[in-house]
Amino acid sequence: MKKVLLLDSHNHPINICGWKRAMVLLMKGKAVNARRLNDIESMIQIDNILIPSVIKLTYELAVPYKELPFCRENILVRDEFICQYCGEKFAPEELTLDHVYPKSRLGPDIWENIVACCKECNQKKADRTPKEAKMKLLRRPYRPNDYLKFEMKKYPESIVKYWLDYFEAS
Repeated sequence: MKKVLLLDSHNHPINICGWKRAMVLLMKGKAVNARRLNDIESMIQIDNILIPSVIKLTYELAVPYKELPFCRENILVRDEFICQYCGEKFAPEELTLDHVYPKSRLGPDIWENIVACCKECNQKKADRTPKEAKMKLLRRPYRPNDYLKFEMKKYPESIVKYWLDYFEAS
């Protein structure tokens, strides 16, 4: 999973792309290394080739708004793989999704009504609201608003640490 942060010509983050796409942009002259050339530790190594972990487009680009998909993986990432009732961290396959306001009562499938939940807490809560089940939510579910900052949560710290400067500047 070798990923590269793509910046626009003004050093604002616009996308996270795979290393192959980054290589194509670099080879066609459509992008350049955004970090110092001698910053070897921020490079990604593929076989014997070094690829920059951050590249910058050499031309202007209008970037359309990108909506974060509502899906199981993104709910689990948002909730950091923590059951929102008992507070324990679990592997993704050990978690379920829970409707805060039950689906049997027409609770909607939206960011603000779905949380990560362990199987035990899900069974305990059953078809009730947290209040009725005498269970407390750790935090209120929400819709993430920054697509790229959210996407960064999916990658290891060893990659993301070279990207952070560009998010603080934008």
